[in-house]
Amino acid sequence: MTLFAIRPWRRLVQAGVLLAFIGIPFLNKAEYNALSGNFLAFNFAGVPLGDPLAALQVMTGALSATAPMLVGAGLALLLAALMGPVFCSWLCPFGFLSELAHRNKGCALPARGRPALSPRPFAARAAIVAAGLAAIPLFVPTPALNQLSMPGWYSRAMQHAVLYHEVLWGGVILIAAVLAAELVSGKRFWCRWVCPQSVLIGLAGLPLPARFRVRFNRSACTCAADDRACLAACHLCLNPRLTNAPQRAQCANCGDCVDACSGRGKALSMGFGKQIQCLRRPGRCPGPRRGK
Repeated sequence: MTLFAIRPWRRLVQAGVLLAFIGIPFLNKAEYNALSGNFLAFNFAGVPLGDPLAALQVMTGALSATAPMLVGAGLALLLAALMGPVFCSWLCPFGFLSELAHRNKGCALPARGRPALSPRPFAARAAIVAAGLAAIPLFVPTPALNQLSMPGWYSRAMQHAVLYHEVLWGGVILIAAVLAAELVSGKRFWCRWVCPQSVLIGLAGLPLPARFRVRFNRSACTCAADDRACLAACHLCLNPRLTNAPQRAQCANCGDCVDACSGRGKALSMGFGKQIQCLRRPGRCPGPRRGK
C-alpha cells in the first residue's frame, strides 16, 4: 500500500474506535464522564449522539421523544446524509471484526461476467426494520431491533463487564457465532443481509446527489471489459461503476475499490459530487475498453 491508500487509514480509525469503547467504561469508572454511553446512545462532551433506529423505535412504541434523543438521532442522520454510511465502514467495531473474519477478501466473482447489483440485500434489511417497528407497539415493550445491533452489543458488553462486573452472554454469543459463520463461509452475510441499523443511514443520503461518495469517471477508465479489480475489491459485492439507488444506499464509502483502481487509470475517486463524471466529452462518455 502507498501512503495515499485509503485502507490503512480506515483500519487505523476502525481499530481506534474498537479500542475506545473498551477504554471509555474504565474512564467512567474513574468518574470521567465527558465521554459516556454506547452505540445506541452516546454523550460526547455534552453533545448527544444516538442510533437513529433506536430513537425511531422508542418514538414508535411510546409515541413520544425527548429533545436529546431527537438531537442525537438527527446528528447521526446528518452525518449519513453528508458522508454516506461511513459509520459502517469506518466506525462500526463489528464491521471491523467482520472484515477481519472475512480475511480482508473482497467479492468472490463468478468465473464469467460481472455480478449484477441486486437490491435484494437492502430490501431484506428494510423488511427486518419494518417488521421490528410493527412488532414494537403490538408485541414487545422494548426496542426489539436493538437486539440485532452488533455495535450496540459490543459497546454494551464492554460497559457491563467493566462497570457492573457481569457478562452479557447473549450479545457475546451472538457476535461470536456470526463471526464464526462468516469466517467459515467467507461471506459477510450479516452486514449485507441482516443489519437493521444500516437502513436509515443508507437512506439518509439518497436525496443529496452531491454528498460524499465513490465517484466513477467513465472517461478516465482504461480497464479492459474483463478487468474486474474494482468489483472484486468490494466486501459487499457492489459495482462502484453504477449510480442507481441500491448502489448509493448500500455503498459504505470504504474506499477499497478506489485503492484497487489507483493503478489502473484512477477512474474511481472519493469526494463530494455526482457519482459519474465525464470530463472529456460530456454526454458521450466512453465505457471501459473491450477485452481482447
